[in-house]
Amino acid sequence: MKFSKIILFIPLITLVVSCGKNKVEPITATPTIELIEIVPASMEVQQYNDNLIFTISYTDGDGDLGTENPDIPSIELIDTRNPNDLKFEYHLSPRSPSGSEVSITGELNVILEHSIIINDLNDSEETTFKIRIKDRAGNWSNEVESEKVTITK
Repeated sequence: MKFSKIILFIPLITLVVSCGKNKVEPITATPTIELIEIVPASMEVQQYNDNLIFTISYTDGDGDLGTENPDIPSIELIDTRNPNDLKFEYHLSPRSPSGSEVSITGELNVILEHSIIINDLNDSEETTFKIRIKDRAGNWSNEVESEKVTITK
């Protein structure tokens, strides 16, 4: 009788042991971002007139994204045609209460109010944009890069 019970429990134990949980990546204190969308979806803008809106999602394990001081930039947007001169910095308000250490996730929009054509002889130029964010501890997130955007006259 005991032997038959053991035989019945062996498949059950094997099933329970083989059914592991899905591996979940740990959330770290270094922020991570993902580019969700760019508006306009046509990926074409007219210089001086059209805005580009980059929607990114963020995750930060200790919640120290953003600062109360509006003079401290936390978001960097770089036009890859000329990364040294076409670097735009943005302030990010705190995403969680100061002093708290909570894991946070969310979305935010980074708006480039206008783009320019660098070479006046061109009727249009293509570029990509890179975005990253920095937390209060000075940790930079991963960098995401957009698809090609066309800027026209």
